[in-house]
Amino acid sequence: MSDVTHSDWHLTKRLVGYMARERVAFWFSFLLYPIGAAAVAAPPYITQQILDIALPARDVSLVNILVGLFFLALVVEFVSGFLSQYILTVLGQRAMAALRTDLFRHVQRLPASYFDRHPVGRILTRLTNDIESLAEVFASGAITAVADVVTVIVVICLMLWLDVRLTLYALLVVPPLLVVATWFQRLAREAFREIRVHIAKINVFLAEHIGGMGVVQAFLQEERCAKHFDVLNIDYRDSNRRAVFYDAALFSVVEAIGTTAVAAMIWFGSGKTSAGVLQLGVLVAFIQYIRRCFVPIRDLSQKYTVLQSALASSERIFAMLDEPVALDEMPNARAIQKLHQSIAMDHVWFSYATPPTDESWILKDVSLAIGAREHVALVGETGSGKTTIGKLLNRFYDVQQGAVLVDGIDIKTVRLADLRRLFAVVLQDVYLFSGTILENLTLGGRISEASVKDAAKSIGIETWIASLPHGYETLLQEFGSNLSSGERQLLALVRALAIDPAVLIMDEATSNVDSETEAMIQRGLEVVMRGRAALVIAHRLSTVQKMDRIVVLQRGRIQDEGSHTVLMGRDGYYRNLVEAQFRDDRAGL
Repeated sequence: MSDVTHSDWHLTKRLVGYMARERVAFWFSFLLYPIGAAAVAAPPYITQQILDIALPARDVSLVNILVGLFFLALVVEFVSGFLSQYILTVLGQRAMAALRTDLFRHVQRLPASYFDRHPVGRILTRLTNDIESLAEVFASGAITAVADVVTVIVVICLMLWLDVRLTLYALLVVPPLLVVATWFQRLAREAFREIRVHIAKINVFLAEHIGGMGVVQAFLQEERCAKHFDVLNIDYRDSNRRAVFYDAALFSVVEAIGTTAVAAMIWFGSGKTSAGVLQLGVLVAFIQYIRRCFVPIRDLSQKYTVLQSALASSERIFAMLDEPVALDEMPNARAIQKLHQSIAMDHVWFSYATPPTDESWILKDVSLAIGAREHVALVGETGSGKTTIGKLLNRFYDVQQGAVLVDGIDIKTVRLADLRRLFAVVLQDVYLFSGTILENLTLGGRISEASVKDAAKSIGIETWIASLPHGYETLLQEFGSNLSSGERQLLALVRALAIDPAVLIMDEATSNVDSETEAMIQRGLEVVMRGRAALVIAHRLSTVQKMDRIVVLQRGRIQDEGSHTVLMGRDGYYRNLVEAQFRDDRAGL
């Protein structure tokens, strides 16, 4: 139990830290709480003064004063409650906006290995559902639970002021209430943790199956997928039902205990009043105080559900925020502007597994250097490590052994932003964002429009872009789905040339296009490679014959390297690959 309490306090402290960024408004709203609590507690005391002092003395002026104070307390209660609720709700929404921004910025800095381990749907759940659950705390007024606690404390203090023994009698119901609340706290927290797990599973399922709907429909998997989704949906429903049950049960228990306390007070106090031991005004005040004490406790039980849901969400949000940025740069990272000599791999061993095992090594003692204007091709069977080398050069992953060097400098000591500015990457599946062609090519303004248009002209596709309905302002659909694969590749080449990188990495860029488009891409590639280093990862060996050097990979090791002519003159693995692919191409014809 102590671990949970400590966790709750730690999470609450971090959440409050986001709200307290606007310190004046934050502390002003909290200063209103004791004022509001005093206003809530004043009417019963005023009623007691009227019944026990003003009326017996027939003091009309005192009655008028007390009645005026009664209405003043009501006004103060309304104004203080409204202001504190409004201010905290506004601060809460601003805090959620800041938290959502911090979380997204942090996600952008997480290493690629994090996204290998966590599905996109689960990450989306943190950024959407979990944040929304926290925002519900402010929208529903649950944040004012602090005001309810202050009100209970003030009410109990005034009850003690009026009659200590009667107060202790009235509070006999508190211990069993605390036991019940503690028990429900544990059950409710577990229920809301399950809810978050199930909604994350649903989001993961939807992200996968909506994205792959074409495959689902092509293989007639609609019914199977619907049944699988139904199972996930039922699990989510059942976890919500448990949470609702605990919420309703806690509310009912608190209401029943409060009513029992009032009944017990009437029974006990009426006897004392009849015996002349207890004044009527004190009894009436205590009955009102018990109601005023249990109303905030009852409200707390209502807000408890929201708070437990929020704490369950905050656990997951802050767990993601605490996820280490493994590829963060050193405090005194070096700045680099250009590639002068080479980018190289020095006896590199790499595995995606953590920790690596003997069977998990993707690259094994690889040493490779690419000159500042050298064009190098990587060829080899699927799984030989070609794409991995491209990811290591611009530090999407860190090597476990050996080093990656830029002009002899370990890239781990270089500013990450400077390192990645050296590269332009054109992948097999080009990712384009929703928006105009120009916005995609200028990267939102990082590249000038003039540079983009010059690059399009150099590659020879300015006529095609001009032929589109709105030219550069043509809107692209999600992932650029209204363009063909080859057209997306050509736009990626324009973007790469406009960036003017020191190193171009081309990964299987012509494997999914027709021969005519492949020829266009090859011409564009020659333009982009001119005057800079290039690493071309290729499956179709006809695209790499003009490279300065071809490096042959097999099972994570470099088996051979040289020009196409030199490698074809050897009876080696590369020659076998070329001849096998030539036979396959002829068979396809």
